[in-house]
Amino acid sequence: MQAFAEVYTQLTLTNSGYIAGDGVGIVTVRGKPAERSIWLLDAQTMSVEQITISLNNGHYLFIGLDPLKEYLVMVRDYKKEFESFAWDYVKPADDLTIAEQQALWQSWQTN
Repeated sequence: MQAFAEVYTQLTLTNSGYIAGDGVGIVTVRGKPAERSIWLLDAQTMSVEQITISLNNGHYLFIGLDPLKEYLVMVRDYKKEFESFAWDYVKPADDLTIAEQQALWQSWQTN
């Protein structure tokens, strides 16, 4: 007999800023939500901070960001049909706790 236990680990981050693809900020291709790679770069140094992939419903989330910094968010089309799209000098939001950010991410899993 095998027994499995769910283990929950508290996520603690130095910074609680986040950038989320929600509402009109989701990733779209030809006006429809899409799954694509997204790069987050430091707007001053242009160093890559994080890379993620949007869900097939276009939502994405970068967490653990310094709310005092500005970032460049760039989406590329792996099919090479469209030019890259970028949002420059994006300031992270800090109105949600880390737990609320995770709940937001979970809510997008079924949308």
